[in-house]
Amino acid sequence: MNEEIKDKLRQHAGKILLGGTGSLLALSVFTLASSLLNDGPAATDTQADALVQKLEGNLGDAQTKLTTQHAALLVQLPGMGIERVNRDRATGRSLLLSLTGSSASTRAVKEQQVLLDARYGFLDHKSRVLTEFVPEWMTATGATKGAGTTYTLADLDIAVSRVQGLSYSYTGVARLDPVRVGPDQNSAAKSEFAVFTYSTSQDGTVTSLDVYRASSKSRNTLAAASEEQPSPKPTG
Repeated sequence: MNEEIKDKLRQHAGKILLGGTGSLLALSVFTLASSLLNDGPAATDTQADALVQKLEGNLGDAQTKLTTQHAALLVQLPGMGIERVNRDRATGRSLLLSLTGSSASTRAVKEQQVLLDARYGFLDHKSRVLTEFVPEWMTATGATKGAGTTYTLADLDIAVSRVQGLSYSYTGVARLDPVRVGPDQNSAAKSEFAVFTYSTSQDGTVTSLDVYRASSKSRNTLAAASEEQPSPKPTG
């Protein structure tokens, strides 16, 4: 991730370097031309050579200065630990599986809320994960009538959305495919999509979490998009 940021900045800085030296070249050429025109026929090859050498010297100095500034800027880029990102992605995947696994639970909604509340310190009774996502998910997947549809994680994409100091924020989209048991059970079940965001502190502690079940319209759009691409293995 850090290398991607550096590459983008390097490309941008390269444009600045090219633009800066190009401007200097244009200005120097204008100066050279003006000098020769003012001297008219009296301008000698010696004068021209001297001006060209000065032009090349100024251009070289400018390139060296801009290159040095460019390198210094890259060194100052805030590092983004790939090991931490991988760890946080694994955390997000575990959270998602824990929440969506409630579809196969035989617990009531309130019992599931209490269980999750006790397990995760960053959730509380006001959390929308508990008050909105869990009840809706369990209802939609049939868990409110006993063990509902069991889902397997078919595709998962988690990306860093923001880095602020020591806090990392992530956004993820997951596709969960139904696992059918028996010829009739869950015969009408479709793939479900969950969109989630979460943040972590430096030690990996989750500080916030929001999860949303995609609406029918959004689910159809996401399903169509996923069918157009090869199905990759779930990644964190």
